[in-house]
Amino acid sequence: MKTLKQKLTSRKFLVAVAGIVSGVALISGGATNEGVTAIITSVVAYLAAEGLIDMAAVKNATDDDGYGFTD
Repeated sequence: MKTLKQKLTSRKFLVAVAGIVSGVALISGGATNEGVTAIITSVVAYLAAEGLIDMAAVKNATDDDGYGFTD
C-alpha cells in the first residue's frame, strides 16, 4: 500500500488539486458554473482513477491466490 507521501505527490493527485484551484479561481472570477464543473470533474476523475487502481490490485490479488480462477 502506498504511503501518504507517495499519494500526495502522485501526478493524479496533483492534477486534481490543480483542477480544484482552477475551479476556485473561476468561481472567484465570476464564472460560477464553470468553476463548480471544474472542481467536480477533478474530484470525480481522481476518485475514478484511484478506484481503477484499487480494482486492478484486487483482481491481481484474487488471480494469484492459488485457486486457479482467472478471467
